[in-house]
Amino acid sequence: MAERSSPRAPRTGRTGAVGRAVPGAGPEGPPRSRAAAPGLLECRRCRYLRTARACCQMVGALLAALILVCSSVSYGSSGGYTGLPSLGGIYYYQYGGAYSGFSGADGEKAQQLDQRFYLLKLPIARAAMAVGGCLLVLSCVLIVVGVLRLPWHFPAWLLLECVLDTVIAIGMVPALYYFFHFLLEAYNSSVCKEREQLYQSKGYQGFSCSLHGAEIAAGLSGCAAVMAYLLSAGLAARGYRTVHRLKQKPVQLHAH
Repeated sequence: MAERSSPRAPRTGRTGAVGRAVPGAGPEGPPRSRAAAPGLLECRRCRYLRTARACCQMVGALLAALILVCSSVSYGSSGGYTGLPSLGGIYYYQYGGAYSGFSGADGEKAQQLDQRFYLLKLPIARAAMAVGGCLLVLSCVLIVVGVLRLPWHFPAWLLLECVLDTVIAIGMVPALYYFFHFLLEAYNSSVCKEREQLYQSKGYQGFSCSLHGAEIAAGLSGCAAVMAYLLSAGLAARGYRTVHRLKQKPVQLHAH
């Protein structure tokens, strides 16, 4: 009896509770893992979003959006004092309060100074918005290209991406310099100084000739974008070497 029952023990171990206790172990592991319900990022295409290069591209898109939003603050704030008579007695609120302290010639002067100061900052605000918008579109395009696995079919794309990221990172440095240079010129102009004195004489705060928070945030986002694009360029170069090596060894690729 012992000799006849001993051959059945391994057979029972394969089909019994022992074989079901460790799913995914041994040669039955990969079929069980492929049969499991995939998550949001487990599909073949969306798996790219978990890579380091995709993370850098998403960070670059976020920073570009911050540059666009922060620079639009200066573009959207057209300034311009509106006096009470022109509104039929309704207070005009801007910068958190009504311009109730101006009347007559002072009101017209405040309006002219606001408009002139707005025109001084308008070119740099438009340029910053254009840069932020272009970087946002570029980052989204690179993410879509990675999801579609174009770099795998055309590895030369990774070299182009590396060069493009490097050029953007280097070009952002003088762009940031001119951004702050022209802003400081506008704040150091006689128009801004006269505007500041006029509002301070009426007791209004918040019109000082200094960089405001949104402009500083746009500059800091640009500095962070430089680092993100440099890191993305390095990851693209490493990705090219990896893809080139795998394509040279297809047997090793199928083995994995």
